[in-house]
Amino acid sequence: MPTTANYADTTFRAMGSDMEVQVWGDQALSESLCEIAALRLEILEQAWSRFRFDSELSRVNSLAGIAAIEISPDLRALVNAMLRATELTRGLFNPTMARVIEALGYRVDFSQHGDFHSAETLPTFASAKGITLTGKVLKLQQGIALDPGAIGKGLAADILCNEFMSAGATGVLANIGGDIVVAGTPGSDYWRICVANEAVLTPNATLGTIESTTGGFAVATSSTAKRTWGNGLHHVIDPRTGTVSNTDLLQATVVAQTGWKAEAYATAALVLGMHEGTKFLNDRGLTHFLVPNNSVTLETINKDMGVKENA
Repeated sequence: MPTTANYADTTFRAMGSDMEVQVWGDQALSESLCEIAALRLEILEQAWSRFRFDSELSRVNSLAGIAAIEISPDLRALVNAMLRATELTRGLFNPTMARVIEALGYRVDFSQHGDFHSAETLPTFASAKGITLTGKVLKLQQGIALDPGAIGKGLAADILCNEFMSAGATGVLANIGGDIVVAGTPGSDYWRICVANEAVLTPNATLGTIESTTGGFAVATSSTAKRTWGNGLHHVIDPRTGTVSNTDLLQATVVAQTGWKAEAYATAALVLGMHEGTKFLNDRGLTHFLVPNNSVTLETINKDMGVKENA
């Protein structure tokens, strides 16, 4: 824990994950911002969660093909991020696959899942072209159901950092389940973000450390090591096949300018697999760590992938 003055932090559960927020700046302000962090995340969940039948997102999905609806600024931010992520990943992130993931058994928050049961057949899904956002009004074509996936966690961390910096903080870290966004500076120190190696079960196993004197970046991981059920099912869906991704990667960790972009790029790389995912990320100049789903040493990973370790 940092020992500098004018610092506060808080931990809580949000979006099905352990959440940590660290704030630097005026002491009273830092403490007050930490006090409202959980409430701000709760407001976002009320707008975005597909696991809550009374969320704004669930209402929008229920009106697909029936009526357009005026949506809140928070949901507009999410829809815009999902549409942009679809463009940036050339469709490897697809926000219209909620019914597919539900049919596979992922219908409730994973912490409450119990036994997941997959349907014998999976529904088809629509293109993101069936999403129309005009000003405040959102219209979905019939058959579309939105699922933000990990994009929601990344965007939530972005929003928290941006809003707290605008409120006067000098540095903010938002960590949602190991996906981290940082802004500003951590007092007189510098940012050090360790990238966990999910292929190794021992504590503190890392692939490397991202270090920077200033914030304005995010580190996000997409992985098939967690949120698994049944006979090899997991939450990463390949839009090209409409079912669970058959990837040769266990983990894709990406550093990008924002949390939602890092999440989108990590998902795309995981779906593409080792060879194509490497090219995809290298073509965009993105710092990354890719771990194959068989046992190899970190030295082999670094040699094969040309891993960079500085933001």
